[in-house]
Amino acid sequence: MAASPPSLRSSHHPYSSYSGKWEYDVFLCFRGDDTRAGFTSHLRAALRDKQIKVFIDDMLNKTESIDELISVLQRSALSVVIFSENFADSSWCLNEVATISQSMLEFRHRVLPVFYKVDPSDVKDDSGSYAATIEQKYGARPPKKRKNKHGASKSPEDRKRWMDALKVVANCAAHTSQAIKIDSELLEAIVNSVLKILVDMSPRVKSDNLIGIDARVSEVEQLIAMNMNDFRIIELFGMPGVGKTTLATACYQRLISLTNGIKHQFVRNINQRCEMENGMEGIITKLYSALLSESNINYDDLDVSYRRSRLSRLRVFLVLDDVGTLSQLEQLLLGDLLSSTHLFAPGSRIILTTRNRMVLGNVGARIYHVGCLDYNESVQLFGIHAFGRSLPPDDWMELSHWALSYCKGNPLAIKVFGCTLSGKGREYWVSFLNDRQIPTPGIHEVFKKCYNTLGVEENRFFLDIACLFYGTTKSLLIKYYQAHYVLENLIDKSFCISVAGDIGEGIYVHDLLRETAWSIVNEEPKLGNRTMLKNADDIHQLLTRSSSLNGGRVTEGIYLDLSEVNEMRLEAKAFDGMTSLRCLKFLCPRYENGAIKVRVPYGGLDFLPDSLRWLRWDIFPSKYLPSTFSPEKLVTLSLRGSPILERCWEVEPPLVNLVWLDLSHCINLVAIPNLSGSQKLEYLLLQGCKSLIEIPSHLQDLDKLVAMFLDDCTNLRSLPPKFNSKFFKSLWLANCPKITRCPEINSGELVSLNLLETPIIALPSAIHDIKQGGRLYLCGEHITSFPVILTSLKEFRLCHTRIREMDCYDYDDDQQNSLPRFVRLDLVCNPQLKGLSRNIWKMVSQTLTLQNCPLIETLPEISQPVTELTQLSITGSRNLKSFPTGINNLSSLLQLDFDGTAIKSLPSAILELDQLSILNLSFNKSLEFIPSDISKLANLSLLCLAGCSRILSLPDLPPNLLTLTVSGCELLQALPSNIGRLRWKDLYFEDCSQLDTHLPKEILNNFPDHAASNLHPQGVLQYSGSEFPEWFAYSSVDYKNDSCMMVQLPPPNSTIRRPIKGIAFGVVCSSDIGLVLMSITWDSNFGTSAAASWSSPGSGLTQSDNVFIWYEKNLFGEIKKGIPEEAEPWYERYAGRAVSFRFSLQPVRGEDPEKLKSIKIKTFGVSLLY
Repeated sequence: MAASPPSLRSSHHPYSSYSGKWEYDVFLCFRGDDTRAGFTSHLRAALRDKQIKVFIDDMLNKTESIDELISVLQRSALSVVIFSENFADSSWCLNEVATISQSMLEFRHRVLPVFYKVDPSDVKDDSGSYAATIEQKYGARPPKKRKNKHGASKSPEDRKRWMDALKVVANCAAHTSQAIKIDSELLEAIVNSVLKILVDMSPRVKSDNLIGIDARVSEVEQLIAMNMNDFRIIELFGMPGVGKTTLATACYQRLISLTNGIKHQFVRNINQRCEMENGMEGIITKLYSALLSESNINYDDLDVSYRRSRLSRLRVFLVLDDVGTLSQLEQLLLGDLLSSTHLFAPGSRIILTTRNRMVLGNVGARIYHVGCLDYNESVQLFGIHAFGRSLPPDDWMELSHWALSYCKGNPLAIKVFGCTLSGKGREYWVSFLNDRQIPTPGIHEVFKKCYNTLGVEENRFFLDIACLFYGTTKSLLIKYYQAHYVLENLIDKSFCISVAGDIGEGIYVHDLLRETAWSIVNEEPKLGNRTMLKNADDIHQLLTRSSSLNGGRVTEGIYLDLSEVNEMRLEAKAFDGMTSLRCLKFLCPRYENGAIKVRVPYGGLDFLPDSLRWLRWDIFPSKYLPSTFSPEKLVTLSLRGSPILERCWEVEPPLVNLVWLDLSHCINLVAIPNLSGSQKLEYLLLQGCKSLIEIPSHLQDLDKLVAMFLDDCTNLRSLPPKFNSKFFKSLWLANCPKITRCPEINSGELVSLNLLETPIIALPSAIHDIKQGGRLYLCGEHITSFPVILTSLKEFRLCHTRIREMDCYDYDDDQQNSLPRFVRLDLVCNPQLKGLSRNIWKMVSQTLTLQNCPLIETLPEISQPVTELTQLSITGSRNLKSFPTGINNLSSLLQLDFDGTAIKSLPSAILELDQLSILNLSFNKSLEFIPSDISKLANLSLLCLAGCSRILSLPDLPPNLLTLTVSGCELLQALPSNIGRLRWKDLYFEDCSQLDTHLPKEILNNFPDHAASNLHPQGVLQYSGSEFPEWFAYSSVDYKNDSCMMVQLPPPNSTIRRPIKGIAFGVVCSSDIGLVLMSITWDSNFGTSAAASWSSPGSGLTQSDNVFIWYEKNLFGEIKKGIPEEAEPWYERYAGRAVSFRFSLQPVRGEDPEKLKSIKIKTFGVSLLY
């Protein structure tokens, strides 16, 4: 962990404020010969990484006048002066300091001095080395000694001016290399100080939606307490529209500039997005892909113990916006909430916004109630939206007070009221406020009043979007309504918002307004007279005609969440008479291989209304749509996940208005509809249609087509030869094993092409047309040469090819501009690949992965600094014998994987990678030793040596190491001498047969004290054998399925002098359980809840007994009376009572549950930690 920077003293000079209009944020002053190529260059890069604009003084012509220097300083917010050993040798540097000092006095310029390998007294004292140098070099001397201008003597006034300036600048709050000896930590401290100064100088950004925000942000910041090293969840709860998201956004924007080294993500609209297709899975994929800097991680991938281990070392700052339920939160945090609090490293912060203050259950959290605006704040916000000024005019103040009396300080209500009344005359205001008086209105009534001001078309559109089309793309809605202006009006009036997404802008409605919309629809007491239905029972009643319902003739929209239905049986004539039905949605969140919940007769339905414009029926239960159904009005047709559908129609009707067709995962679909007349079609989704053989050639002539998804169409044989649409952007053909040619794409708009697991014979010319920032995935043994890419891609993945070289990119220096750039490049399972381009280090900006390429023997030299690459992963290249020369030039590298190679030793250059956090050297069977000074890697938190069978001993390990894995190191005889002094979190020692004992006694015996004092809330110890620690207060060797361990908690008040700090669990299993989840639940007379869970990272290959011990801390905390106080310890609440812990084994998702049958728990135990 980096040392904390010394606190900065306040200068005696009044400093200027940062206006945000400076040309430069930082002016760097330094002695070039001392630090230009080293410390200063690293500082410059670190500042730029934080988007801090830097002026470096070598940008000045040294012959220019001092006036130019003054001009630059006046255009810079802050100067950083790096005092070094030979600084005073340079008259230019001294003149810069003098000018900076003058600028401090004349226009309050701010300065941050850095004493780099010099003592501050040497700089500012008259007896110091700087004064001596100035006197010696620039003092009076005989004329013959004056050989050049740099050595020329200066007047006493000049020398005094320099010394006075040095004293002024050196007396400012500073950083010194004496206090922070490691350069990387000193750089971090300087960058943090610069950020803090710039933030402190910056005025608050005033925005119309941030009225009253400053005080609330300060209160939440106190709960967040970023300077504390614990794990915290801060819950912002309050009524709809009160500004929870606005407050969370303000806190996030305020703090991300101060969270150096912490991953931060803001996940919006979780509750609403969970209702959409692949909602939660999509959120999790994006969130954890960003946190782990990997692409498209799915939920199953996150059960891999190595990723969990990486997450546990990762400090994060997350905002989870609009969490609706505890289940949602647990899915987001990958498990039951109690164990999820240990998912990330200490120092992590999670802010969640919710309307349900109990979403966290009984887990300790800081809770902040987001209250309504006070009256003055309400007036300001209303004035902005109603009058375009911070206060209403005096002659409108009385009417404004009247309007605000309805809003009750709710910001969203105020905003909508203001927009509704803006520009209207006084008579309108009076009529609006008087004719619809509501004595004590609820929030729905507030918004209903605004709804009633909309026009007829706006009313209909708003109800449709709020009730039926939440999250639908703007372009699709425009085609559905054929009235662009109405949608824009709703956005302008704050009834809808537009949010950018992967396939265009999505249209969303605030929860509050959605609830209002459904309340308006449900005002009609008769079910058959309602225009829209959402309740499953109501829909079943209407479709089964179990009462007099007027035949559903006025029903325009049905929205059914199939997860709320056990089974619904419909008659063939269920939709007869529903002549007004425009939208029918039967949605299933997990439709692939889903169970049919809505059943129809064997012969299918007799009727669907011709009025339908939107038909989505997930897991459609019939072979065909009704032959009587005329779909000419359909804009969207989605029957995805149907296990029965063979064709949409036996006799195909025209689909002239169709824009979106989704038949994905219809496993028995043999043909798609005739789309020759569907000239408006934009999206065709057919992934997982395993019986589909042909995509008709007429699709090449659809000139509006944007995307086609054909992944996993395993029997697909024929495609159109080309696509002529000038709008075509995406083609996905992954895992289509019978497709050998890719269509030509002539749009010039291609952003995504996926041909993984598809044996194409020749690369399509389209790969040369992918737009900048796109994605390209290629696969196939017929690819024999590395493709020439002419643009910069976000991701390029090349798998299972027969390429041998990347010689197409071995350009000379004068051709470097022709190189492509990849944010991520993955070369996977290319068995004939012998070498990489010598320019590879200039082509990849973030992640380079080389996996299972066995002929690679060397990697290209890294001859120049590479400042962007953060992850280098080489796995399964069994003939790779050495690290690349110049690996120390990867100065920003955070993760280095050399797994399954032939390396024998680590080069000393690796020890210069001072940012390295993860070093994985697993299964390097030729590796014999680790460098004795590996402890210099101060930021290293994980070292994995699993399967390194020739290593005999380990040197002292880095001081901040948290995880050490030496499983399968068969010849390892000794552990590091400093292992007992490390604050380790996870240790894995199984199958180390040559150790004197399976585990050093001192580590095992000291485990309770180590765990109790450890800052990390969770830790693991795993070793071979069956020796179970004697310190377990409760243990048993008589395990049966779901056995319980009864624990007596200490009596009340007994923990005051000896507080409980956590709890330890242990088991002895009959073999290495591999990827198996150990789940423990906690039972008491007051209920049952999850207590702990832990996934073993073992290989599962050994049959010997293994011992697993792990600890959990801060369990079962809860908030007292819902106020932001410290959590009440669980052992105090249930003091003196007996509680039981139930042990069980469960398969990790994706693992074979059958292997559990061969694993036995022989011993298990529980012990409190004091």
